[in-house]
Amino acid sequence: MSSIGAVQSHGRVETGAPVFDSVRVSNEFLAYRLSTETFLRGLDLLNDAVDGNIAHGMLLNALWCLELAPGVPPKRSLILPGEWSGPMSIHDLARALALPYSTVHRQLRQLTESGLAVRTGGGATVIAPDFLQSAAGRTFRQRSIASFVRLMLNLHRIGYLTGNVGILERENGMTTQQEDVVFRTGMETLLSCLLLTARFFDDLVTGLVFKLVATANVKQLTNAPHTLAMMSSGVPDELRRPISVYNVARALHMPYETTRRIAKHLIQRNIFKQANGCGVFVPCEVHRQTDDADAQRASFQALAAGVAQMEYAGLKLRLQI
Repeated sequence: MSSIGAVQSHGRVETGAPVFDSVRVSNEFLAYRLSTETFLRGLDLLNDAVDGNIAHGMLLNALWCLELAPGVPPKRSLILPGEWSGPMSIHDLARALALPYSTVHRQLRQLTESGLAVRTGGGATVIAPDFLQSAAGRTFRQRSIASFVRLMLNLHRIGYLTGNVGILERENGMTTQQEDVVFRTGMETLLSCLLLTARFFDDLVTGLVFKLVATANVKQLTNAPHTLAMMSSGVPDELRRPISVYNVARALHMPYETTRRIAKHLIQRNIFKQANGCGVFVPCEVHRQTDDADAQRASFQALAAGVAQMEYAGLKLRLQI
């Protein structure tokens, strides 16, 4: 999911200063990693459905959320603004996605031509019923549910989520109605993080490149004791593992030249640094900047709303903020 629950800066132990809580810092770090990886995994599932077109993936996600809203609780989403709880015209959808009408109109036409969407008698575009019932549509639903359940169980395992997760741990532990709620929650959380990514960065694609690089840089780190002091002030640059632009392009299903151009732009803005020509990384100082911290906070709020929405599946869970 996006930079959720990012590593916070904790004061050094001095007279009158807060005592360093190593368990809390470790859990925040792991929650950040787990949530961002789930977001990127959800994006990967969307990319598979639309042959790697990120913009189409975002629109498909939006149409799916609109499809789920009328029949799957709650009546009004706890995650997305009110307009996402009912039908939308193309104009409404363009406004909600902060995209030009012409762009949304063109991309919806392309989704219709590919069989992923259909036009209604009233002129609106909705997700295609045939796709929902297809093997690809059912597989997407199952894998999306599994991905979100995996996040909940992992957050519970590290103590960042409290509550009874028994039905999530059992195979076939949920009813179809409960699965519908979890699916809607996961899809709406993903859409919320996509919208936040587009809002806080130059555009959606640039934001996704940033998030993937930032996550890959620290993926190798764990909650081992020797990393706790490091986590208290942010992962130092020398412990961040660079990732090649080629691998970023592959992971996001993006053309290499497009990815290289974005990476070069971010290097020029000092958001990325090159590591001896063998890859790029997001330096620690960038994560401490106000804009990045605001984006992380907003993404975490989306996840917290998603956890609250799980109550409609009979799951009373709470994040330990």
